Amino acid sequence: MNAFERSVTAESLSAIWVGKLKKLRRSCFGVDRVSADKFEANRDREIRAIRSRLSGEEAPFKSHGLLALAKKKPDSEKYRIICVPTMSDRLIQFALLRTLKDKLRPMGLDNPVSYGIAEGAARGVKGARTFACEARDAHPYVYKTDIQQFFDNIRRDQLSRCLTRVVRQSSLLPYLDAFLQTEISEGFDRNWRSIATASGIRKGKGVRQGMPLSPLFAGAYLRDFDRAMVRSKVPVARYVDDIVAFFDSEATALDFHERVSDALGELGLTLGAPNAAGSKTAIFPPGEPAPFLGMEISRAPTGKHLLRVSASCIGDCVTRVRLAGDLDYLQEKKVRLTGMGQYFKSILNGYIHAYAEARNCDDLKAAVEQAAKAAQASILRELFGRARLESLSAKQFDFIGIERDTILPKKAGSGTLAED
Repeated sequence: MNAFERSVTAESLSAIWVGKLKKLRRSCFGVDRVSADKFEANRDREIRAIRSRLSGEEAPFKSHGLLALAKKKPDSEKYRIICVPTMSDRLIQFALLRTLKDKLRPMGLDNPVSYGIAEGAARGVKGARTFACEARDAHPYVYKTDIQQFFDNIRRDQLSRCLTRVVRQSSLLPYLDAFLQTEISEGFDRNWRSIATASGIRKGKGVRQGMPLSPLFAGAYLRDFDRAMVRSKVPVARYVDDIVAFFDSEATALDFHERVSDALGELGLTLGAPNAAGSKTAIFPPGEPAPFLGMEISRAPTGKHLLRVSASCIGDCVTRVRLAGDLDYLQEKKVRLTGMGQYFKSILNGYIHAYAEARNCDDLKAAVEQAAKAAQASILRELFGRARLESLSAKQFDFIGIERDTILPKKAGSGTLAED
């Protein structure tokens, strides 16, 4: 058997599925509407169907289409398009990644600059953030940029050539190529086509963001760029399309920007102008918090740099939790009254886990806890009405677990109850 055949045996696919099931249960179905639970209920049949597709007996392998999820970017009218594969296509992609997992370093994809492709905390978000804090201790000027519409501007023919150079197992290449050619075929929003077009997505161009293989494609496309960054001796980290580097002066940071812009330009990629309005490229002087991977690199009174959750990020988290205090929203999520408390607790735990490294994680926790109580209070008022809730005793409010003033808030400066 060749490398691909070994990666997609029934036993291998089943083992990979079991290992990913918990995470997949929290994710969305694809265009075939097969959820993780539905796939699991018919696992043997689903895996047989996958192997039949891969055998090429009926036709050469072709991936299913992608389901487009449009999510508004914070503080913007623009959307981020997440493209969701079917469960069966995700499983095939996981199998490809498993085969390549131990070869990422020889391939040059797991390198000193690149984070987010190899497994393990040290080479993931946590490792990148740790590197950033330590690098800023030594070099206080921060250069931060995002490659503009990175995935949408990848040249497919060039990526295909990159994969041919780095992937030694030739039997994997037709399947990697099939997935890099995958297009959106359906969306949740009625106007998903116009949203996708306005977001810069063009058929035949770029790689769709949201597939398990997307970080591998990014790493292969930027491998030579990473090598140039390593040779530059600049302390720099790249997490997919997010780049941060550290310097002792603004002038050296600006010089780095010019060199990086030229290198990416050869790949058909662009950066915004440093510190220009609306640009994601900025240079931060010593003492000014610099954003990186959802947190800020901030200087502590000791002079050391640490991670903090920005006030705007805490505000965004609070807003999202409060918006969940809607009966239609919870019904759509299949959350019932008996499970509402656990649902909001899981949201809180998710935020705490995501921002556990932040020095001010306790501030985030307190704000989100209060927002979760307010969201649940809104549901209780909608279900039972104020009159019924006003008649509850202190003991009954204690049983609910949410303070009376949260469930029945008063208008500021008055003794009357606030209206919803």
